[in-house]
Amino acid sequence: MEKSKVGKLILLLVSIIIPITIGLYVRFDDLNIWEKYKNQFYYEDRPLFTSYDAFFFARWGKDYLNGSYKAGERDPLRFVPDNYLTNNVTYPSPIPMESWLGAQFAKAGDTYIENVSLWLTPILAVLFVVPLVFYFHRIGLPIAGFGGAFLGVVSLLYLVRTSIARFDTDSLNLFFPFAIAFFLLRSFHSKGKLKYLDLAIAGVLSQAYCWWYAHPGLMLVILFIYAAGLFFFDKENSLKQKALYFLTVFIFSNPIFVFNGVFNIIGLVKVYLINYFKPDVSGGFPNVFMSISEAKHFDIIKISQLSTGNTIVFGIGFAGALLLFIKKFKDTFLLLPIFLIGIMALKGGNRFAMYLSPFIGVGIGYLFDLLISYLRTKKDINHYKIYAVRLLSIFLLTGVFLYINKPSFAFVAKPKITPKLERDFIKLESLTPKNSWIWTWWDYGTAIEYLAGRAVFHDGQSQGSPKTYFVATSFSTSNPKIAHNVILGISNIGTKGINRLLKEGKKPKEIRDLIFSGAFSKPLNNPIYWVFTGDEIGKFAWINYFGTWDFDLKKGIKSPIYQLSGCRSLEPNVFVCRGLIIDLNKGEIIQNKRALLLKKLVIRNEKKLLEKDFHLKGLYIEIVERNKKGFLFLMAEEPFKSMFNQMYILRNFDKKYFELIYDDFPTMVLYKVKSE
Repeated sequence: MEKSKVGKLILLLVSIIIPITIGLYVRFDDLNIWEKYKNQFYYEDRPLFTSYDAFFFARWGKDYLNGSYKAGERDPLRFVPDNYLTNNVTYPSPIPMESWLGAQFAKAGDTYIENVSLWLTPILAVLFVVPLVFYFHRIGLPIAGFGGAFLGVVSLLYLVRTSIARFDTDSLNLFFPFAIAFFLLRSFHSKGKLKYLDLAIAGVLSQAYCWWYAHPGLMLVILFIYAAGLFFFDKENSLKQKALYFLTVFIFSNPIFVFNGVFNIIGLVKVYLINYFKPDVSGGFPNVFMSISEAKHFDIIKISQLSTGNTIVFGIGFAGALLLFIKKFKDTFLLLPIFLIGIMALKGGNRFAMYLSPFIGVGIGYLFDLLISYLRTKKDINHYKIYAVRLLSIFLLTGVFLYINKPSFAFVAKPKITPKLERDFIKLESLTPKNSWIWTWWDYGTAIEYLAGRAVFHDGQSQGSPKTYFVATSFSTSNPKIAHNVILGISNIGTKGINRLLKEGKKPKEIRDLIFSGAFSKPLNNPIYWVFTGDEIGKFAWINYFGTWDFDLKKGIKSPIYQLSGCRSLEPNVFVCRGLIIDLNKGEIIQNKRALLLKKLVIRNEKKLLEKDFHLKGLYIEIVERNKKGFLFLMAEEPFKSMFNQMYILRNFDKKYFELIYDDFPTMVLYKVKSE
């Protein structure tokens, strides 16, 4: 083998091996903490998922294993009652690749899908390094390829989204676009049958990408960009030949997926760019996406820290990436769709920054490539020294990127569920009949489907419907009859009924009043259970915001419930809780030398509810005694009177409408909703 080829091979291998090795290390080193504190990260012999969507994909894998997965037929557990009222809530056909892979590995290892996700997601997450490095080696920019690969795998945002036990589609959402782009790039340089082979592989990868992510919009954009490239850059072939090339990749991509990509793009733009900044959607109901962490918009400083680790490096890399696209547009235009998705992080949801990180690294590396190219042409440096300089550049960038991304190495993936709550959700299966419907906030909807095998009203894939607003009203209202009417009303008419009323000309406020009044509160065949969980304390401010929505002002009341911690007693009835002095003798709280009045003290012990009034106005403080532990809560009047506080924290409920079934406060409290 020629020495120049040996040098290229060494450079290629180093560019791939270093990022993959570091990418795997920064993910799997979390296992040291997980094993040391196993009681926090495992439930019995199964690790806890680190994403909410993991339960979503795992449940379909579980159904596939037990034979209950019926592709194209009604999914009995999702989005009740609409899965019975319409034909739109079905098992995907085919089963998502993530679910299928999890099921196959779980079956082969005779284990839970959680144990598969512990290692599968990190391994898949680093695979994008290979096509990215190959792409830039192909166009003669090896340092750019290395920079993009390395910064991509250690980016804090991408690390968070591809950690151990994540079991989410983000783990291959960089691999497929870069791999498709690489084979399309090859097709521009290959000849004869090899060109058609490259196009066929790109098409198959596109189809696999749609099977993996079920969002064909990006694939459609890549194909459009490829078609434009054929038209503008391919000067050798006739228009007929170009059409044949495009037809090849189009057919292998599956025309059905391509056409579906049009609607997918419209939906994504509507959700993440247009509707994100609107207070209301869905016919006038509040926009729940403003409360979702991954959909939140961060300023450019935060984006630079999450994606790169350093604002200055981010700025230099971004400028370098722009320069690359300008100077090498013919070589890089196939990557433009991925780059544009990354730029969406500057306008829309922060989750898109994971697509931006590799390009910041590419931009930094490209500047090194430019410098090395200058040295090569102006200083007449031979091939051996050029390879040495390139290797030195790689090691230098490795050190810089490691230093600025120290937070990534300090990050430890944390479960989205506690061992106690997982235990209670599993127990929920024995506490409720099989045909039960579970009414709760959407975050743990898929967890209940997976762990308890029970149907839910909404989950992390269906929280954008008007149904979510009505769930919020049941939590925030102070009237148990209204909460009861909301639950029965939505159980009868669902989102389908709400949309029908909207089409008939009724305003959201009118629909709300009809449901509040009990107009649709008919008895049900399916038993309804209301689940309260501890995480909803921290989420209550947003729940209350949506539940108290003013349709004229287009906003609600964001009133939180504070759980006080680190409390110690100074003297009888006087406590200090992290800077707050709570004086239950005077009925006041001292904060920064300012006195805040207390209106009421409520004590909930194992046997009874005790109340003490202080002032006519002020805050409410609650002391809940449970299993020899004390829990302190502080809130304003509205959250105090809410069904969430009364039924969950105080276990103070109207027996006419609800029946307490299971009380494991603060982990989970379960009520049966009386249907009469």
